[in-house]
Amino acid sequence: MSAVNLTKPAATGSSVEGPRYVARAELVLAGPDHRPLGKAGLDPDPLEHLAAVCAQVRTEAGEEAELVVDLVPVPGRKVARRRRALMRRATRRGPSAYGEQLGGAGRTGGAMEILRDGLGVSAGGGNKRSARVPRQSDLSEGVGKFTPGADTQVFAVQVLVRCVARHPQQAQARLHQMLAAMEAFSGENRFVPIGPKWGPWRRYSNTWWLRSRFDRRLERGDFAPARRQWVTWQEIAGLLKPPTARCDAPNVARCGGVVPPAPAALPTWTGQRDVFPLGRVTGPDGNERLAGAYAKDVLFGASYGKSGFGKTEKALVECLARAYAGDGAWFLDPHGAAWQRARPYLAHPAVAGRVWEINLARPAMDDRMACWNPLSMEGRPIEEVQDIVGSVVGAIASAHAWGEGATRARTLLSSAARTLAHLSHHLVASGHPQLQPTVFQIKTLLEDEEWREAVLAVLDPAEAVFWRKSFPHMEAGALNPVTNALYRLDNSLSLRAFLGSPRSAYDVRRAMDERQIVFVCPSGTGESDELVTALLLFDLFRAGASRIDTPVEDLVTLWAWADELTAVDGASHGHIAKILEQLRKFEVRFMGMTQMAMRLSNETRAALMQNQSLLSATAADFDEAAFVAKRLPGIDAETVLGLDKYTYIQSVMLRGKRTTPFRVRGVPVDEVFADYRNEAGLPTLDAAIDKNLDRRTVGEILATQRGLDDAILTHLTTRRTSPPRLSGHSSGDVIRTLRPV
Repeated sequence: MSAVNLTKPAATGSSVEGPRYVARAELVLAGPDHRPLGKAGLDPDPLEHLAAVCAQVRTEAGEEAELVVDLVPVPGRKVARRRRALMRRATRRGPSAYGEQLGGAGRTGGAMEILRDGLGVSAGGGNKRSARVPRQSDLSEGVGKFTPGADTQVFAVQVLVRCVARHPQQAQARLHQMLAAMEAFSGENRFVPIGPKWGPWRRYSNTWWLRSRFDRRLERGDFAPARRQWVTWQEIAGLLKPPTARCDAPNVARCGGVVPPAPAALPTWTGQRDVFPLGRVTGPDGNERLAGAYAKDVLFGASYGKSGFGKTEKALVECLARAYAGDGAWFLDPHGAAWQRARPYLAHPAVAGRVWEINLARPAMDDRMACWNPLSMEGRPIEEVQDIVGSVVGAIASAHAWGEGATRARTLLSSAARTLAHLSHHLVASGHPQLQPTVFQIKTLLEDEEWREAVLAVLDPAEAVFWRKSFPHMEAGALNPVTNALYRLDNSLSLRAFLGSPRSAYDVRRAMDERQIVFVCPSGTGESDELVTALLLFDLFRAGASRIDTPVEDLVTLWAWADELTAVDGASHGHIAKILEQLRKFEVRFMGMTQMAMRLSNETRAALMQNQSLLSATAADFDEAAFVAKRLPGIDAETVLGLDKYTYIQSVMLRGKRTTPFRVRGVPVDEVFADYRNEAGLPTLDAAIDKNLDRRTVGEILATQRGLDDAILTHLTTRRTSPPRLSGHSSGDVIRTLRPV
């Protein structure tokens, strides 16, 4: 057997200048070793006072405080020998009562005589006295903690205390604080310092003939206590355990609660297509690895926790991983920070050609922007009019909190959106998609009678019934909620540019089918931020549901992430719940991140908890932590409350079964995708986005929008034609035959 070197490493030397003073003390048992110490409980934690003393130590000033506890197991034969010696001594002393020895030379009077009779001692002669047998209580008193049959492991103990300070009185005071903290272990026995004492002053182990021996044991790890010091593990356990949750000292390193290790069956993520990254986990074997979950098991996910604790970074790692795996990705980034973080990693040639950017963050007139017309019918059959109308009306009504009582406003908006959608289909069918109306033409349709009559003249007469019979009888105030909502759009330069073009380059259905990587940043739109967010979410649901026309085996997966889900949920008014409940069958996977689950609407929160297959939680407020902990079996709220930054507790589906919760350490994007960072490719990326989305300058888009009303009116009045009617066909079939090839 090789020797074990217990020598401490040599000190590197302190950078603190000036003298330092040392106070030393060796603690021993005050009474006989068979007398037990007090068994310290857990409430209060016996280490709390020691931790509080250490919290006052200024290490930057060269101060130190050490409490060293050395234990050596005592062989069982030595313990048995000690027990027999204690039992013999108890037998020799005989029985006792109330602390008075029952025996001896007549000092106990009549009581002694009665006891002698009871023990069978002859009253007539002292030579015939039989041996006394002590009571069991006397044996226990004499043997103490070494009682026969007790299941205890005995250790020899050596306790050394050393304090260093810049002033001798300060070192001595710190030492006395440490000694006072050890009183938590006092019972029938207690720890006391050894050393000479002259009057009130006591130098303990600082005296010259004890100092060198003390330092040698402390530095080399020698075990040489002053005399026999035997303790059981129950007595000393309070010094050996880590601090508990009831130790309130601020300088205690917290482990964050008990969390089971990650399941060994979790795959290790190395970039493979069928694995979804989770983060770094420590397995049962103690090794750390970058784990993942099988992508087919991850349908919907929810991530909760404080701001700045890594939820967005985790989502970016997931998004980039799926993008490089070849899936489509849609990331709703309300503040635009995630897009700026992801750009260098999307400039890699492997994915740059599939990137779309919808950035509404305060553009200048010469900035290039993609456009989206929610009322566009280009490439869509007439049957989709009802879906488009539902999306537009639902988004505007939700963003402006129109309740069920706003029936007139909903009716006006629905009729206007349906009429303009039919007009768009007519213009596309006649070869003029560049004249399609936008949402800004809704107020024109409501307020300009000449323009409205020109539109109705080219549409099916059924479209004119509302405008000819019901609309004229509505009071003027009925239009205000609708027109006010639309006029607010004019206050945002971003939205006028984004929604102001007749032709759409942004088409989320096309993004789904073509595996595009879409980042949508609606920040900078001011008070209409909720409106555009609602329009985007309603359109995502509409596009996903429209994939019903595609065979299941031909569907490609789109992963959608929504950051700041609380704000997004306020705009969606139930459509996030519909996405979670219905789009799984159309291969749309949704991941939501939010700081406060309790601020989500009831239907969204219920749908998210019911359908999630990936639940991730980082530190949160107690109420939030309690809400999430209920969904993580075996985890309490305090554990979630105390999680460190970039640390999560997750539970996932693994081959169809829910895993136990486990701890995950987040990994940053620049660590996982360091090899894909391509700063030099950013200009190429911007050029690819310009091409993918046919981006134009804001000035050009606004110029087109300003002249669109007149252009549509001129076209309709100069080429006034009735829609062709073919016998034996429905109106929908007629219009489809006119779509350009």
